[in-house]
Amino acid sequence: MPRFHKTLLTASMTLIGLNGCGGDPLDATTDGPAPEVTEARASALQLAVVCAPGAPDADGDGICDAAEADYGTNPNSSDTDGDRLSDYAELFGSGGVNLPALGANPRRKDVFIEADYYANRKPTQGALDRVIAAFATAPVPNPDGSTGITLHLALDQQIATADADADLNPVWTDFDRIKTKYFAANRAPFFHYMVFANTYSGGTSSGISRGIPAHDFLVTLGGWSTPGGTELQQAGTIMHELGHNIGLRHGGNDDSNYKPNYLSIMNYEYQVYGFRIGGVNNVFDYSRVRVASFSEAAVNEVSAFAPVAPTTEADLALIGGLRFNSVQVSGTASANLDFNANGSIQTAAYARDFNRSGTATNVFPASQHDWLALRYDGAGQIGDAALGTSRTLEREEAFLVVPEKVESCLTSEQFLAR
Repeated sequence: MPRFHKTLLTASMTLIGLNGCGGDPLDATTDGPAPEVTEARASALQLAVVCAPGAPDADGDGICDAAEADYGTNPNSSDTDGDRLSDYAELFGSGGVNLPALGANPRRKDVFIEADYYANRKPTQGALDRVIAAFATAPVPNPDGSTGITLHLALDQQIATADADADLNPVWTDFDRIKTKYFAANRAPFFHYMVFANTYSGGTSSGISRGIPAHDFLVTLGGWSTPGGTELQQAGTIMHELGHNIGLRHGGNDDSNYKPNYLSIMNYEYQVYGFRIGGVNNVFDYSRVRVASFSEAAVNEVSAFAPVAPTTEADLALIGGLRFNSVQVSGTASANLDFNANGSIQTAAYARDFNRSGTATNVFPASQHDWLALRYDGAGQIGDAALGTSRTLEREEAFLVVPEKVESCLTSEQFLAR
């Protein structure tokens, strides 16, 4: 009997993982587990039941149906919460990665990121906390009845000076040299990988994602007026590039940047500013509303934007601090919105070029609710072997936007021109 199982039996706990419920991938060393690890494992198995040989396992995830009933997980889905981490991995760990000790929950969505950094590019804790808070308050329902996503943003280690290229060029070739040395391969099915570097490809882009969706991304604020970025610039850029990693484009589900009816930090207008929500400024958020199509040729300041069900006018009224053509304006997304920042609310409709195209005739399609459209699979790189039958649900194409077609994100020049 594995040592871990003996420990649990001593604690008068019933046992999962004898046969029909899978093995014990966490019992990988010959030395006794650290006390805190034992505690985490024991906590995860408090409600375990004994699985008889050949016990039914409808979803093929290594946890028999009787045990799933005890855990409150779905016996017909190997990923109850839909975050592309299997119930098995979130309960017991996998491949030497102890996800339960890291706080994984099979009934609440988790996103894991490992972040490494150059010596002079370490982000502030305040920046990390802003992003973590944004995910925690996301309007995303979970099987455990909670709302939000738990973002595990692990600031891991400093990259040695010898490995810290001042300019990553070609970007992903140089990135991979760092990743190979600093990112443990067994974490790949569970963790996105982020590097806080200096610059890439000879420019001042704030960062880039390795495709949309993707597994890896860069934050590169070294060429900005405050090298490495302010707290707001760091937080907004982390969340923006992570947004690309989880399937969001500059227009949400399209590439229309500066799309006025797209109220998300994926829109360059908001990347390093956020919104005013509930009277609080600089709140970083992906779009949590659906907004109707919008014509540059018929701007109506009195009525502002129109909601698309289930979004309501009341939802739009909560969102302020809106920005157009690089200027923050008064009003809310629901009404009396001073689109042209002239200090008054005009009753007559007028035309305005919002996306810098040189014309004021564009019609922008309805914008999406970002939080309900996220893709957690990292272009097929996030997800472990215990996902079982849910693997048949994978997308035909890994990328919505392939790595070589991903545009550089907000540059220092674009920011300063605002």
